[in-house]
Amino acid sequence: MLRTLSIALVVMLFGAGTLFAQLQQQMLELPTSEDVSDEEIENFVNALIDLEPIQMKTQEKLQEAVESEDMSFQRFQELMMAMQNPQMADQVDMSEDEMTKIQALQPKLMEIQGEAQQEMIAAIENHNLTAQRFNSINMGAQQDPELRMRLEILLEERGEEG
Repeated sequence: MLRTLSIALVVMLFGAGTLFAQLQQQMLELPTSEDVSDEEIENFVNALIDLEPIQMKTQEKLQEAVESEDMSFQRFQELMMAMQNPQMADQVDMSEDEMTKIQALQPKLMEIQGEAQQEMIAAIENHNLTAQRFNSINMGAQQDPELRMRLEILLEERGEEG
């Protein structure tokens, strides 16, 4: 049975990607529920459902790459969060060895993320949306409760069908 997906999944998928950065640079006016047609809601939800297996496969590849460097994925995540959050950095003691492993992993991780991003864009475009429109609807749903509710209702219906 298809799990009910969360809108937050998309934030995680695109949060580190260049698409998100590009969208932040462009001062987009976020769509409200009135700006998004029922067809776009349907397309968005269908694309979101198609993104889940890509995200799961990417997570597995990332985990395999990290574990190939003799580091637990959990520890890797802790270190990455600490590197992105200076306040947390004091709480996580990173060894020289761990720093070397993370640096060695960077090219492989970037390759995995690049491949995943291309797959996600293709999945989104298969549902008659651009990645930019998909992201703007997603960000709009974070700001507009009515738009978020429309998406969540359809996601729940799809979850029950699966």
